[in-house]
Amino acid sequence: MDAKHTLVRGLGPVSATALIVGNMIGTGIYTLPASLALTAGPISLVSWLLTATGYLFLAIIYADMGTAYPRSGGPYVYARRAFGSFVGFEVVYSYWLSNVIGNAAIVIATVGYMGVFNQRLADSPALQVLVAQGVLWALTGINIVGVREGAAVQVMTTVAKTIPLLILSGVAIWRFNPGHLTPFAPHGVNAISSGAALTVWAFAGVESATVPAEEVAAPQTTIRRSTLWGFGIATGVYMLVSLAVIGVLPNDDIAASVSPLARAAAQVFGPWGETLMAASALLAGRGVLNGWILLTGRIPISAAGDGLFPAPLARIHARFRTPHVSLLVSTAVTGVFLMLRLSRSLIEAFDFIILLSVLLTLLPHLTTVVAELRLAEREPESFPVRRHGLTRAITIVGLVFVLWIVYGTGVEAIWWGSVLLVAGIPIYGWLIKTGVRDQGSGVSEDQEPSSARH
Repeated sequence: MDAKHTLVRGLGPVSATALIVGNMIGTGIYTLPASLALTAGPISLVSWLLTATGYLFLAIIYADMGTAYPRSGGPYVYARRAFGSFVGFEVVYSYWLSNVIGNAAIVIATVGYMGVFNQRLADSPALQVLVAQGVLWALTGINIVGVREGAAVQVMTTVAKTIPLLILSGVAIWRFNPGHLTPFAPHGVNAISSGAALTVWAFAGVESATVPAEEVAAPQTTIRRSTLWGFGIATGVYMLVSLAVIGVLPNDDIAASVSPLARAAAQVFGPWGETLMAASALLAGRGVLNGWILLTGRIPISAAGDGLFPAPLARIHARFRTPHVSLLVSTAVTGVFLMLRLSRSLIEAFDFIILLSVLLTLLPHLTTVVAELRLAEREPESFPVRRHGLTRAITIVGLVFVLWIVYGTGVEAIWWGSVLLVAGIPIYGWLIKTGVRDQGSGVSEDQEPSSARH
């Protein structure tokens, strides 16, 4: 292929780690405390802990797979290699939908925090949708201009939003009120599962470094290190912030707030604290949206090149060397889902969208877990020799965790998620009819395992 139509390896260790941390620490931590207080109460701390434990195993699995098969597309690449074209299509279709839908939730939450500064915006769903569309398309433009430009925005916003969160946590922990933990489980112990389904939204992004693999410098080392470091940093921040909010605000106050972290900061620092946290939330929203827009542009590339997604989505801009068509189409679909804000309250729209997005991303997680088990047996030379004996145990724990989260998403999300997945089958049939390259294992020359590249 002509060099001007290939991707640029513009993501180094720092920017790859920032991509993961930035994609994980986004609007979720600013908005989820209210959803969790309403759904589970203080017992949501257990939900956080269980989700973090489960995602540790997923982080290890993605680090393994991204190192073994450093091709853009992440979960799709592993699913097609292990199970063939149909599973590969369903995974890329599900994962792409999850991301474009999830971006709608991100920008909805971002605009919600803008209401702290503008009451007219806070009171008008139509104005919120209009502003959200503007933010969405502006960041898409930055990502079309180049991967390095998108990465620079990601690094800056990740640092800028993390510092206020650490300041809030560090001060609030000294004002922790144990009385706010009572009652610990107002909705019963079963609420742990529902709470975990919501917290999964916050851990979405642990796989981020694997998706733009062909734009990562030294992918065999960078993907593994950035995945594990990024997961560790984000998880530490989540646990600190969750403890801080529950410690300084009663559960009912958290549940009633559209911007719970801003309210917690006001309780600790006064009015200026609320302003600081609202500004941090806006930075977080822009940063995480920027990172996920970057990913939505890369998710379809390999599948489109393999004939399992519309071919135009694989096009690379001759000047900017970015997947401009994929970025534009993905953002257009996100814009359609933003219309849900016009028929639901902000929190209702946010909760429904994230549960639907979470459910759709669980299929890629599920197939990645099982794919590692299958490929580690079939192609052991591609995986760490020192851990061959632990691979089965890691994948089994990961599998149980993912199935538990599927249960926790609830009937409505499972129903709509299933409808969307079934709706993809005719699309797959049309793609096969019009000519897919390979309906077998999906192994082709550009999918050689990393061991074959040395």
